[in-house]
Amino acid sequence: MEQKVVNKGIGWGGNTLKEMLDKKKQLWSDTGCYYGLQELSLSASAPFKLELLHARLLAAVIAGRETTRMISAAPQVREVAELAVALYTPEGDCLLQSTGIIIHITLMGQVVEWMIEQGYEEEGINDGDCFTSNDNAISGLHPPDVYDITPIFWEGELIGWVGTVIMELEIGAVVPGCMPSGATDRFSEGLRLSAEKSAENDKHLKSFERRIRFGSRTPDLLLLNRKGALAANVKVREEVKKAVAEFGIDYYMGATRELVELERRAQLERVKRRTVPGKFHSPTTIEVDLTRTIAPPTHAIGRVTLIPCDFHIKPDGRYFLDFDGTGAWGWHAANTTPSAIQGAVSMILTQTIAYTGNANQGTSLAVDMNVPYDSFVWPSTPNFASGWLFSWPLSGGVKWMTQQSHAFFCRGFVEEFRSGVTTSSGVFGAMTGKDHLGNDFNFLSTEAAGCWGGGAFATRDGVTASAAFMPNVDMGSVEIWELMLPTLWLGRKLLPDSCGWGRYRSGYSALSTFLIYKTPLLAFDTSATFLEDKIYPNIGMFGGYPSQGAFSKLITNANTKELISQEKPLAHGMGNPDQSDLEKNIDGDLTVVTRGGIFVDSLAKDGDVYQCFYGAIASGVGDPIKRDPALARKDLDNGLLGIERCRSMHCIEAKYDQETEEWAVDEGATAELREKRSKERLAKGIPAKEWWEKRRQHLAEGRLPRLLKVMYNESLTKGQRWPGEFRRFWNLPETFTFKED
Repeated sequence: MEQKVVNKGIGWGGNTLKEMLDKKKQLWSDTGCYYGLQELSLSASAPFKLELLHARLLAAVIAGRETTRMISAAPQVREVAELAVALYTPEGDCLLQSTGIIIHITLMGQVVEWMIEQGYEEEGINDGDCFTSNDNAISGLHPPDVYDITPIFWEGELIGWVGTVIMELEIGAVVPGCMPSGATDRFSEGLRLSAEKSAENDKHLKSFERRIRFGSRTPDLLLLNRKGALAANVKVREEVKKAVAEFGIDYYMGATRELVELERRAQLERVKRRTVPGKFHSPTTIEVDLTRTIAPPTHAIGRVTLIPCDFHIKPDGRYFLDFDGTGAWGWHAANTTPSAIQGAVSMILTQTIAYTGNANQGTSLAVDMNVPYDSFVWPSTPNFASGWLFSWPLSGGVKWMTQQSHAFFCRGFVEEFRSGVTTSSGVFGAMTGKDHLGNDFNFLSTEAAGCWGGGAFATRDGVTASAAFMPNVDMGSVEIWELMLPTLWLGRKLLPDSCGWGRYRSGYSALSTFLIYKTPLLAFDTSATFLEDKIYPNIGMFGGYPSQGAFSKLITNANTKELISQEKPLAHGMGNPDQSDLEKNIDGDLTVVTRGGIFVDSLAKDGDVYQCFYGAIASGVGDPIKRDPALARKDLDNGLLGIERCRSMHCIEAKYDQETEEWAVDEGATAELREKRSKERLAKGIPAKEWWEKRRQHLAEGRLPRLLKVMYNESLTKGQRWPGEFRRFWNLPETFTFKED
């Protein structure tokens, strides 16, 4: 009788990767523990040994990240360090990650899981291979985030993966840059790599290199980043093999699974100790305007989408995010996905409650979600545009951060309370034309993202240099950016009066001013379609206010050469906000772009001036008129606070002493201002019931802008739970919708 041949898998123990993945899922379903680990024998018997292995692996991925930085020539890698390296199990579960863009902790592993489900093992996965992906229909935050993923084998069996993510600045989209404002589907967003094999035997395939060269306007930078990522992966892979040789393969495999389960349990315990169970509700609106860019006529519309998000904290420590009632997805770049929301979970938790440095897949396993299909948070086509896929992760994610802070506050952990960080969609500097060396030029300048102001805390002011997606931010050296761009930096200065106001204010953000240099032609695309223009997502806490929105200014036909020859002032920052130095000192044609979403069609050339501020809308905490006058005086002395804003926002009166060059607070006048403001507020107040009745009448009569009527109707017809709650709260008929006139 002929015996049946059983194919040996490449996974640990001779299993196929699909068998390992299915087993892991079944054990999780049966036990609620990662890989069914109800007992943690390795941790219990030798905790320091397990910690030693973890430290060795963590050091390896951090060293791998630094390897990439040294190889890459791109300033966003070498200077801003917008990359990360992570280690995964054979099934694609994250064990640990380096510093860097922490939003990708789980997402590269989702690519691995997709590869397993697609049968890549049958096609061939070998030692020395590398797979590259930036397809957001699989996983990820947006196309510029390119994942390079390498398998780790031990004695012929696959025991894990290492992945490196780098944000690229040009990927061959419909207009130069990596997030074109006019891209409305995947076919206009440039190069798409759908987890394709890019290297064998630790060397990139010639076919892959050709694809990059024909698919990008800056192929050398893209390829150097791939080589840097591959070098990082090889370095980490070899360090893992050294650890396996020292600890043994059985111990390594058991330990990696226990590390995930340990972190899952630790996350539950942290939540139970630092929060209170309950439900927090905070909706987010996402604005999209394609009427002022180069979008196809059929997609050139403006819209607002409602994303209601209920945040539940369960008594057992689990988090639950419910997106029921979310509006429709659309042909624009600001849709989001369950994968992107999972990225937001990684981003927020690792900066708040999961602070130990052990964050991994276990952290995410303690968070459940309801993400409705065929909605803004889960489009029903793989052809959606995804350039701003982080729309909710930034705007909604920071709202979730504030909801979690409320829970901390309720438990008495005021030191860990933080309001939302900067969420501004911003006005990015995507440039195209000729560079200062005469070459065709395409680039996205991201340097200003390294100096956003962070949200205020419950006990102190927010910090400068804060970004939600990367805690250890850096603007990079001006000189390096000037090597790449046809611009000379006239100044990087914190923008006065740009904070989120409150008893404790947010951090200030930097304003960058550039002189266009040695180019006859330079065009800009703001890159943004996702706005925060009409409705601010980050509204402040306990009486705090949000900061202002982002903007860019461009002066063409500028008289800067004449001013330089006459040794007259240029513009190095804002100066007086009521009449900025840019407009006061420089003559020319001024274009102002506010809060993204507008294509700057003015063509710049040598001698013109560009100014960019896109770190905005971080919020303050507490009533601004309760701010300590000593803190306001310090901001006045540092030139961060103008006296007019000091009076209007904080009700603090101060005078400048020319001799000491310092401000002095007038305590008597300050007390009078604050008493007057308090009385004015009381006179304006109305009972909550009266406010509710007035607003209900407006809703019933449809006294809303058409954009908001369309927004609400989408959610009222798509939701299962939310529509009923909305109608009951406002005492509206069960079938109520708005008439869209």
